Amino acid sequence: MFNKETKYLFLIISIFIAACIETDIFLPAMTDMMIYFSVGEDMIQSLLTWNFVGICISCPLYGPLSDAFGRKRPLLIALGLFLVGSILTTTATGFNMMLFGRVLQGLGSGGCFTLGTAIIFDSFQEEKAILAINRINSIVPFIMAGAPMLGGYLNYTFGFRSNFVAIAIVVMGSLSTSLFLFKETLPENARKPFNMRKVASDFKTLSLSIPFWQAILVVCLTFAGYLAFLSTVSVLYVIELGVSKDSIPAFQAALLGTWLIANLACGRAIAKWGAGTVKKTGTALFTAGGVGLLTAAWAAPKDPYLLTGAMTFYSFGANWINSTYFPEGMSLFPDIKGTAASFLTSARLLIAALVVGLASTLYDGSIYPIALIVFTISAVNFLIICMYESRKNEGLAEA
Repeated sequence: MFNKETKYLFLIISIFIAACIETDIFLPAMTDMMIYFSVGEDMIQSLLTWNFVGICISCPLYGPLSDAFGRKRPLLIALGLFLVGSILTTTATGFNMMLFGRVLQGLGSGGCFTLGTAIIFDSFQEEKAILAINRINSIVPFIMAGAPMLGGYLNYTFGFRSNFVAIAIVVMGSLSTSLFLFKETLPENARKPFNMRKVASDFKTLSLSIPFWQAILVVCLTFAGYLAFLSTVSVLYVIELGVSKDSIPAFQAALLGTWLIANLACGRAIAKWGAGTVKKTGTALFTAGGVGLLTAAWAAPKDPYLLTGAMTFYSFGANWINSTYFPEGMSLFPDIKGTAASFLTSARLLIAALVVGLASTLYDGSIYPIALIVFTISAVNFLIICMYESRKNEGLAEA
């Protein structure tokens, strides 16, 4: 028999899995989709941008609604929207309908991330919640690493539409699991009446917290740079650098595999050296990746192996930064976990949408724009981390 913690981990993974693959699985098919829908690079990348817009619209509501009505009902609504959007993407013959389906997927996907995070902090005490997040983070990268490889195979064998059929099947499985196996984690006596004034007040509290902003910006910017690189090279490597379509998933999987290795090593590194050392090491590697990508873009702009190699440093460091600052940011406001999860998820995807949109706008058929974006993100994150840790140390000294 599985214990309670294992059951909840299984549930949360089943909630996350569809949201994790819907971004990466179709990236190897972007060039084929450009041909089918007769659109350019900027338009095809809008499938990512508008998906994030859908997430950002919905995320601020899922947390407060789940704090008022429990986690299960909002979760089922989210997965229902996700399923409708997924069905539309499997049948769309025009680009606008495909885009609308991606928005609906985003409206549902936002609930998966937000409510899954809130369920973790409902089900586990703070220390166990962090451990649970780390366990999930050790499994999710396997899924994410496999998504582009599966997407590349499906696209090569059955065409781009099969990627969206796969998403629909996974969402159906997530919905069935949540409907029949999920028991509410937020008891009625812990719920708070839904009050728009209170919701606005909670969001104001979060938005005015400098430590919270610093912690989540590190997470948000890391994710944005990572995703912007993946979305750009999906087109750049094939059209400009001559990489075959069936080889693209291998380059994406290299970055995700590095993330996985970093995640598996993170817990042991924290136990052996402490969270402070892990933060410093992650920051150093993250920054080295940004500098390395800019250097590689200048020295060998047509070498996909060198460019991807530089990003592996970024990927490893980003994992260690996310694994430490994400739970730290969530723990700053334990009384409004749902709202904090909504805020963090919405901010992460909004920033990602803006950065991916900027990357697509600046795209000129070369690696230079995305290299400059990743380098800038690395530099900004370095400064934010320095300010955050300095402020934190001053607070500890005063205490």
